[in-house]
Amino acid sequence: MRWLKAQISRNPPPLWAVVVADVLVFAVVLNVFALFHHVLPRSEKSYGVKSQRISTALLTDDNTASEGNAVPGDRAKAVEETDAPLPDVTPEPDPVGVFAQRFADKFTEGEVIATAESYQSKNVNVQFSKHTEPELVYYVADIYIRKIECLRTAFAKDKFGRGRWERVSSMSERMNGVIAINGDYYGGRSDGIVIRNGEYYRNEKNPIRDICIINWDGTMETYGPEAWDPQRAVNRGAYQGWNFGPMLLDEEGNAKTEFNSEVGGRNPRTAIGYYEPGHYCFVVVDGRSKQSKGIGLVGLSEIMHNLGCKLAYNFDGGQSSEMVIGNEIVSNPYKGGRKNSDAVLIIDE
Repeated sequence: MRWLKAQISRNPPPLWAVVVADVLVFAVVLNVFALFHHVLPRSEKSYGVKSQRISTALLTDDNTASEGNAVPGDRAKAVEETDAPLPDVTPEPDPVGVFAQRFADKFTEGEVIATAESYQSKNVNVQFSKHTEPELVYYVADIYIRKIECLRTAFAKDKFGRGRWERVSSMSERMNGVIAINGDYYGGRSDGIVIRNGEYYRNEKNPIRDICIINWDGTMETYGPEAWDPQRAVNRGAYQGWNFGPMLLDEEGNAKTEFNSEVGGRNPRTAIGYYEPGHYCFVVVDGRSKQSKGIGLVGLSEIMHNLGCKLAYNFDGGQSSEMVIGNEIVSNPYKGGRKNSDAVLIIDE
């Protein structure tokens, strides 16, 4: 080492060589960081909290969100007095998170009726459509479910942590999905919240992105980060929770023009929409091609509003965006798509 220092001191390298060496060292460090942070699988420990199907919020008179863009679930209503004769048998109300009576006409008696554009069974009703406009192609799945457990999420390789990736089609096949889309790409970062199938894996107090929650009762809520309250989410009974965004509609369900996001340009997109408990939609937009250049957040907001959604939320986009029916990709992902850290699925159980 002393000999090397002496040689450098007597014969200093030219400036261009020093610059090249510095650039190479920086590139090596950057690649090593990316390798450990994004590529190598790393398990993470779950936060360890599981929400209850019947939340404390459902047992109170106030079942609305204190802040943010939220649509409350149906409250129990007193039976009004009437002169009409009462039926001999009064049906029991559905349990929390079960929508069998609400959408009884949407489900079959048990048989499965499946076509290229639809899937109908005792538990699920999905209607699929493709929409083509000048330089824009997008796909809509209109979804009714009998119970909230039919709306599931999956981790890549079935494990929570960073650096684990799997195609949505593979996750859907493993989960016996009827239809699936990519999620919020939680595995590419260590911040934010992660709530999946009733378990809180991450529950950060100060996230920076908008949040979407689906509760056990089927209601959906979207929040700006300043309105996020982890304890309230536990009390409310959060069943699924994502942290990518932004939320796409305002408090009245109207399209927005300003968003908590820096990815506003035309890109492939994935979104989830909400009509009422048990009724949702998935939307995927193709992009970065001659047939479909993609869409900005304003345009996506308008699509979700025109579909009649009360709430809507943007998931990860770009090369991640894809829609899968069964295990077949029905959208046209950019460059064939890529592996994702998570997926959102409708399953028939």
